[in-house]
Amino acid sequence: MNDRARVPFALVGVLLLVSSTTLTATIGTEAPADRPSVDRAMDGATAESVTALRAAADEAATEAAAAPVTRPANTTAGRALNDTQPFRDALRLRLYLAARERLTPVAVERGGVTATASLPAVESTTRGYREAIDHVTVERAGEDRAALRVTIENVTLTATRGERQVAETERSPTFVVANPALLLHDRTERFERRATAPVTETGISRRLTARLYPIAWTRGYAQHGGAPIANVVGTRHVELATNDALVAEQQAVFGATDPDGHRGVAAAGRRVATTDALLGAGGDEKWVDAVLGGANEVGQSDSGSQPVGAWRSEPPAAEVSVGVNRSADHAYAEVVGIRGEDQIARHIDRAHTVEARVDASVENRGSYSTGERSPGGDWTLVDVRRETSVSLDDAEAAADDESDWTTRRARAFEAVETATTTRTWRQGNRTTTTVRTSKRRYRVSVTLRARTAPIDGVPSGRLDGALAPATDRATDEALREAGGFRTAARSVVSGGWSPTTATATADRTVSRADVLHTVRPLRETTRNHTVRLPAPAVGAGRANPPARLRESLADRREELLGPPDRSAEPRAKRAGRAAYLDALGAELDGRADTHAETNTGIEAALGEHLPADRLDGALAAHRAARRPDPPRTADPAGNLSFAVETGPSYLTTGSVARDRIGARGEGRITPLATRNVNVFTSPHDGVAQSIVDRIPYLGADRIALSTAASTLLAAERSDTDAPDLEREVGSANAHVRGALVAVMVDEGISERDARAALETDAGTAEAALALANGTTADRAAATVADSEAERDRLRVRLRRRLDATLAEKGARPPRSATTPIPEALRAEYSRELRRVAADGIEAEIADKRKRLLGKRLGALPAGLPIAPVPGYWYATANVWYVEAAGEYERFVVRADRGGPSGAVTYIRDGRAARIDSRDARLGTAERVPVRLSTAVVVVVPPGPRGVGDTDGVADERSQGWPP
Repeated sequence: MNDRARVPFALVGVLLLVSSTTLTATIGTEAPADRPSVDRAMDGATAESVTALRAAADEAATEAAAAPVTRPANTTAGRALNDTQPFRDALRLRLYLAARERLTPVAVERGGVTATASLPAVESTTRGYREAIDHVTVERAGEDRAALRVTIENVTLTATRGERQVAETERSPTFVVANPALLLHDRTERFERRATAPVTETGISRRLTARLYPIAWTRGYAQHGGAPIANVVGTRHVELATNDALVAEQQAVFGATDPDGHRGVAAAGRRVATTDALLGAGGDEKWVDAVLGGANEVGQSDSGSQPVGAWRSEPPAAEVSVGVNRSADHAYAEVVGIRGEDQIARHIDRAHTVEARVDASVENRGSYSTGERSPGGDWTLVDVRRETSVSLDDAEAAADDESDWTTRRARAFEAVETATTTRTWRQGNRTTTTVRTSKRRYRVSVTLRARTAPIDGVPSGRLDGALAPATDRATDEALREAGGFRTAARSVVSGGWSPTTATATADRTVSRADVLHTVRPLRETTRNHTVRLPAPAVGAGRANPPARLRESLADRREELLGPPDRSAEPRAKRAGRAAYLDALGAELDGRADTHAETNTGIEAALGEHLPADRLDGALAAHRAARRPDPPRTADPAGNLSFAVETGPSYLTTGSVARDRIGARGEGRITPLATRNVNVFTSPHDGVAQSIVDRIPYLGADRIALSTAASTLLAAERSDTDAPDLEREVGSANAHVRGALVAVMVDEGISERDARAALETDAGTAEAALALANGTTADRAAATVADSEAERDRLRVRLRRRLDATLAEKGARPPRSATTPIPEALRAEYSRELRRVAADGIEAEIADKRKRLLGKRLGALPAGLPIAPVPGYWYATANVWYVEAAGEYERFVVRADRGGPSGAVTYIRDGRAARIDSRDARLGTAERVPVRLSTAVVVVVPPGPRGVGDTDGVADERSQGWPP
């Protein structure tokens, strides 16, 4: 007995339910003594009919599985099937027809009474077939839902004596049959759904992604390290990963796999892992022989030790470490006055500056008026005169501080404002005068306050000690400007008051050098500060490393500033550190904005191949690689097992003769077609350049000096003449050196010494790479400066000027001088490889391929540099968009029930399903398709090689594409 991949199955007994028993008629005049004979005959017929129905159900289910209907036919019988459940309806129709046939011979005789069972006849019309289907209900049953629960309506039991009918009953028996046809169909449908599911859902696309990641990452890092690899992700890799994913999905859905398919994956994996240099990229005859014949060579292998890709987690280098790096130098230059204002000196002065302010407030305590009013309505007002005076009496003052302002002195007054109004009135030739006096009472507070000049990120300082003289000067000046306390009080009562302020600066208690001594270590600390992000997210434009750096440093701000102290000297030092961190935050903000533009460009480039949600699904899928567990359900009897058989067992991208894989018909088929698109084949191709152009200071018609230098280096190593590119790179080198010489001359170094410090014996390409990555500038600073302080200042100035110069037109060779070189190298590689291949010696082809790759294509830059600016270039990324489509010519799942019941076989091979007894075509058992699409992102550290396909085939398609 086959005991592989055992699945639980409840085969316990037969459940018989008489769910609707209706006595429709009793004919005759039987004596009471004859009723037991009728009852015994009817009971016997019921038992035999259920036995017959059970056999009919088992027979119909087995036939339905052997020829499952997944697409109804446009025939009389096919149109009776519901499009949403054609398999179930076809099973119900088969079951009704088999049941009617099986009931025909049922006849039980008891005491001269004969009982028979029958079902209504079926008309050979769509309506007749539909009525038969509606008489049957089928569903899965049992503890593991592997059996069938069947209900058949309108089974008629008839009792006769001689030729006379004596009783008739209609019943709808329900019973359970140990047949897994529905289970087999549902599992196969689940497998089909997963074989065509998008990468956002559980299925083959996710499994393919998980398997391609270790292949792509391993090969990508090997290429970056100098291995002769021109095609990181090829057809053979997609084919292998797809078949491995299919085998894993078989295991997950059925608890069993096609052993030949399993061994074919092992053979293909070994072939890729050991040689990976077959002339055919996964589609020629040698490859097909290797994978389809490999099962015999390899034999049954442990599925837990597949050679490539199978159920592995992704490589450990799945994160990108991004550092502050040269942003620290740029921020330092902003703070110490290398460019612009010397913020260190300004903050030292502010740490020793005191601000003073005189404030006054008034509270109305009431008012009253006395004196004469208007002399009458016939008098005319002709003149008004007002006189105001304020009297002050001292009151008790409250000396409350306000925020970070400290009250130095305070006075309070009870104030009375007296206003006398004299009005002159006229009536004809007569005049008269009225006088009225108004008095208002106020409480007036005048406060003299002081504080140290505020500095962001620095606590307020103490006003005593070193700042005491400045405090006195500032407060005296502010009070003098206010005219003293009494004058200020009168002014506030009369409404003419405005606060007065004054400042004073104390002698410095700390030198600029001392403050710099605390800022420099902070610069080095932050320079080495890094964050780690998922590499695929960075390469796919789903992460912004500079923004994460900024947030991470903001979280550490208090730690980096150190403990607060209110004395002048530590405040000045903290102010210098705070100014540096602010400048660094602004620098990282700029980098984050630039990276956001890059991410937008990457998203647009990838969006042409894969929607955003599916790209996110692909990024998540690579973390889900694990060996699937088979279904686990109760299995008390242990007598049902699954076996999977597919044709072909391994879906190849090469054509295969039908007779080789046991498929019906003649000729050849291509089981699988694949396509993989390398999105960023080169840093100077159109797609990559369109993204790089989003960086504000990079032009569209020119490329980075490092990229041009790497291309020139590849040409030099392959003995390819590139006079135009060499001339342009040499001119860019001279431009950069000139800018660096100017900086050193400005620092007091002679032009002769400056030029000597920048000279090198390297060739044009290597000299350009050294200039671009900053090693030449660092070496020059160490050569010409005498002290460590001078070297540090010069190094910062040179790095800053270098970054600005590399963005200038003169330092960026034209793209027109660069792009012909990769094309020429690829063409020469292809010509020589074809010449060797004509001899048909695979060993020589592989050897030649490696030597050509290492010499010519191995040094070509590839991929998309993420933020390709020296000091900021932290990764090179590439993306492969992968599609595959195919189908199994034959997909068979066999359930061995054990014992005499025999196996039930479910077959999907494209054949028509028919009811042979009526010559009625029901539909088609469609082949099981495979459809998938995903993306694989590989990210490597910065370097001249990068990562990507350098053989010039950005869009690689197998021979059967499009499917």
